[in-house]
Amino acid sequence: MGIISEVNERLRRARAELENNEIDALLVTNTKNLRYLTGRDTGRALIGRDNAFLWVKELYLDLYSELYSNEGYEFEVRIYEEGAIKKFINKSGIKRLGIENIGISEFNRLSREIKGELIPCNIPETLRAIKSRYEIKFLKKSADMAKKGMEKAHRVVKEGTRELDAVAEIEYEIRTLGSETPPFGEGMLLASGASGADIHAFAEMKRIRSGSPVVVDLGARYRGYYSDMTRTLVVGRLSKKEKDLLEFVENLELEAIDRVDVGTKASEIHKFVEEEMRKRGYKFYHSTGHGIGLDVHEIPNIGPNSEDVLRDGMVFTVEPGIYIPGEFGIRFEDMILLKRNKIEMLTR
Repeated sequence: MGIISEVNERLRRARAELENNEIDALLVTNTKNLRYLTGRDTGRALIGRDNAFLWVKELYLDLYSELYSNEGYEFEVRIYEEGAIKKFINKSGIKRLGIENIGISEFNRLSREIKGELIPCNIPETLRAIKSRYEIKFLKKSADMAKKGMEKAHRVVKEGTRELDAVAEIEYEIRTLGSETPPFGEGMLLASGASGADIHAFAEMKRIRSGSPVVVDLGARYRGYYSDMTRTLVVGRLSKKEKDLLEFVENLELEAIDRVDVGTKASEIHKFVEEEMRKRGYKFYHSTGHGIGLDVHEIPNIGPNSEDVLRDGMVFTVEPGIYIPGEFGIRFEDMILLKRNKIEMLTR
């Protein structure tokens, strides 16, 4: 399936959601949602139940003419002019306009300018939670880059190496493999010793010491799709406490993945992990996992208060971790694909 047919299928699904929610049209401004629904991450889109419009700067009309001028492309593409979208919406008679999750000031501005009722919704994000074969192909490629990056981490994370030097080599490997950005856009996480107790610790200039668990959290991005995986590497000999907890967390991750099934509540996976940690006398400080795609974190949320239900076509992570301030941290994370009621591990 090419990008034209992929976009048209996404439009069909979006229109079905408009009808289900009794919304006349959806205004799309978020760059990731634009990329998902229009094929490019620029402009402003208005999707109605039987039409679709895209306003872009003249530059992009020329740059992306292969897509925008294709006869099969369902969007009517127009050159953006100040106030054009507001005027179009008000003249079209739209009574209920769906909008994305936006800030209060932006919502108030739209409320003043748009005649119809504004309906905040997460239709694009909900659609993005179910990956097509077209998307899965890119996610697998991104995951393969992450795996090779982790192989590099196993080679360079050693006693005496500065954390930032290890990161430089690992990120170089990932970019050389074809990643469009450094991991997660702002770079990977790497923390040794006591720094590992900080869930989102970036690397420092300090040197890795022997007898230290090292948390390595990395990913890649391919054709806009992210990957995410974490390993806790061992440098030297660990204490019995550290070895026992490392084995416990890694096994807990696999046990949680074994509980993944179509129709399972995401919150139930989290509750299982939380309870197993409680039995060991530890608190769990973050969600068990998250969806991944055009954003690093998206639906489903594998957390305690999540209302998400796991469905075929979802790609998400499972990442239990234990963090002991002043001592160390341990986390293992993998991307999994839930497809045809089966689990496929993308990062193992």
